[in-house]
Amino acid sequence: MSCQLTPPFIELPPTFSTCTWPGLTWRIDSTDSTEFDAVLSSAAFQLQSESGTAALTLTSATAGQVTLNNTAARAWDITVDPRILSLSAGNYSWALETTDADGVKKPVIIGSLQINPDPIL
Repeated sequence: MSCQLTPPFIELPPTFSTCTWPGLTWRIDSTDSTEFDAVLSSAAFQLQSESGTAALTLTSATAGQVTLNNTAARAWDITVDPRILSLSAGNYSWALETTDADGVKKPVIIGSLQINPDPIL
């Protein structure tokens, strides 16, 4: 795995455990001779609990989880599809990891997401 020392970090807006999370879209517009020169093969998104265990893993291999909008070299466009995050309230870390046609796997963006308890009991 080829990992950047510090991928960009984004704190996503908080959501409620029973509401539909809007997902996220990540896109790269790059020039020649970069780490994005190959065609995009797959992507995965994972939420991890504060203890570091996987709480939710979504992949482009399963329809409706992660959509590869554009896989062309230097023009990758990925959407983590909206969904209800039926997870316990807490602060989660997340990462979006890509794999290109050359087999290079790397986290391209990381962050945190606060999931709040349902406001209506």
